[in-house]
Amino acid sequence: MFTRSLTEKEKTALLRLEDFVRNAHANSDSHDYAHVLTVCKNAINIAKSISEPVDPFILTCGTLLHDIGKSVPNYARIHGLFGGAIAEEFLDGQHFDQEIILAVTRVVIRHTRSSFIPPETTEEKIAADSDLLDRFGVMGIVRGLVGKVDRSMGEIINYYYKKNGDDINRFHFEYSKKIALQKLEETRPFVEKILHRLEERLSSIEEMFVKEKLI
Repeated sequence: MFTRSLTEKEKTALLRLEDFVRNAHANSDSHDYAHVLTVCKNAINIAKSISEPVDPFILTCGTLLHDIGKSVPNYARIHGLFGGAIAEEFLDGQHFDQEIILAVTRVVIRHTRSSFIPPETTEEKIAADSDLLDRFGVMGIVRGLVGKVDRSMGEIINYYYKKNGDDINRFHFEYSKKIALQKLEETRPFVEKILHRLEERLSSIEEMFVKEKLI
């Protein structure tokens, strides 16, 4: 649950931050601004549904900035660590206390396993769950397809659907896990239908080749 309301200074900072993040993600693909907003929305829903105290500014600021490191392609693999540095610089420029800056940068750094530093605070765990949740559901599967050229469509869909099932136990909160399970179940008919259509298409092509005596 949120412990307090945002101050006027925090509201102003978030408006500036929102503009900064939107521009930074303007040329992104699967990790675009829509993803950032979805993660923020997930985080707010989780915070409202758990009993642990949550600071609204640290969580909102941290989730807005969570993928800012991916705005520079060369740093995508270490985007949590790189994003933490960007977050620190931005908040320092807004003259926030070092305690708040540290708390937000930790959210950014620890939301992803690629930083090899597991989340510890409630805000850090919520951010990690919120980001993971956006991989679930139909849109999560679609995001998985964006920019992938090393495998077939069927292989990619199968991979992400199976990975989502394997990742269920990675969630820190039961509420997050419940939503993920719902999304996984909702996605199953979609995945089965797409894979069936892909098989039908392949079969029809093979039949055409046989009919035309090409194979």
